[in-house]
Amino acid sequence: MKRSNLIQFLILGLILAAGVTGCKKRPMGPTPIPGRTGPPSGAQPGPIIEKAPAIPGSGQVGTVEPGGTPTAPLSEFENMLMDPEFFKSETVYFDFDRSAVKPSELSKVQKVADFLKSNQNDKVKVDGHCDERGTEEYNRSLGERRALEVREHLLRLGVSSERIRTMSYGEDMPADPGHNEGAWAKNRRAEFVLLKPKP
Repeated sequence: MKRSNLIQFLILGLILAAGVTGCKKRPMGPTPIPGRTGPPSGAQPGPIIEKAPAIPGSGQVGTVEPGGTPTAPLSEFENMLMDPEFFKSETVYFDFDRSAVKPSELSKVQKVADFLKSNQNDKVKVDGHCDERGTEEYNRSLGERRALEVREHLLRLGVSSERIRTMSYGEDMPADPGHNEGAWAKNRRAEFVLLKPKP
C-alpha cells in the first residue's frame, strides 16, 4: 500500500514538473512578418512628439503597397507631428480572426477620409492591433491585414495613397490588458494616428 502511494506521488510529481517546464515562453522582441525585409519597428505611443520616427509601411520604402498601389517615400512622413488622440473615437473594431471592416465601422473610416480631404497637408498612419490569442507572428500578420483593409477603404473614399502609412503592432499594445472576451474585443482594432506638418 505504501509503495503504491509512493509511485502515485512520483507520477504526480513528474506530471507537475512537465507542466511547469512545458509552459509557453514568449520570445523577446518582435517577430518579423514573412516576406518583409528587416524587422518591424515604429513610433512609440504617447503624446504629440516633435520628430516622428520613420513609419514603416507595408511595402518597400517609396515603392508599392500590396495590390500595386504606389506609396510616398518614408521621408515624406518624417518630422511630422503625431497626434494619436485626435481620431481616438474613430477606432475601427474587428471580429475575432477577421480583417474585414464591419459595416457598423465604415462610418468611422468615412469621418477620417472626410477630415483628410478637407485638410490636404495632413496625413494618417493606420495601426493594426490584435488580441493576445494566436502566435506573435500570426498576430503581427493579422494586424497588418487589418491596417491594409482600412487603408483600402480610405483609398476608395478618395484619400491619396501618398498620405497613408500602415503599421502592425500585433498583440504588443493592448488597449485593455484583461484576458477575457471584453478585453479582447477592445484589442482587435485599427487606430488612426493624425500626422501634421510642423508649423
